[in-house]
Amino acid sequence: MKILWLFLILAIVSFTSLYILMKKMNVTNVLGCYFFSNILITNTGLIINLNLELTKQEPSQLILWAQKIPELSLKPALLLWIIYILFSNRTIFSKFIHLLIFLTALISIEIFFVHIGYLEWVNWNVFYSYLRYTLIILLLATYSFYLEKLICRGKEVNTS
Repeated sequence: MKILWLFLILAIVSFTSLYILMKKMNVTNVLGCYFFSNILITNTGLIINLNLELTKQEPSQLILWAQKIPELSLKPALLLWIIYILFSNRTIFSKFIHLLIFLTALISIEIFFVHIGYLEWVNWNVFYSYLRYTLIILLLATYSFYLEKLICRGKEVNTS
């Protein structure tokens, strides 16, 4: 139960950080990327867990909610901050270091669940997790780039 409360507090902090991010990025882009990242995280998790059976978990409601709360709040917030940093005016080296830090934070959530026994990796490992989240970041960055282009195109004034 303590773990559930921990992730509820982290969910509040992550939603607060999204509010701060909405002041730095376009609100439509933040909301669109948030929902798209939820779709990507949930669908890849279901494919890995249910379809391919690469991981196992106990069928407990406490375990389910302890994993769903960060999946719906903390992980998308981390992904959105990665997207913000990737499209910022930082150096390539700084972007790469931030990317590694945020990727490690995303993977450490899964490692934490494995460590406390809420998740069991059958034919899964840390490398596959890095690969999964790297693919999610690439898809999300592409989506965010084209969504921002569409938003900016809609703001242009047509004089003809």
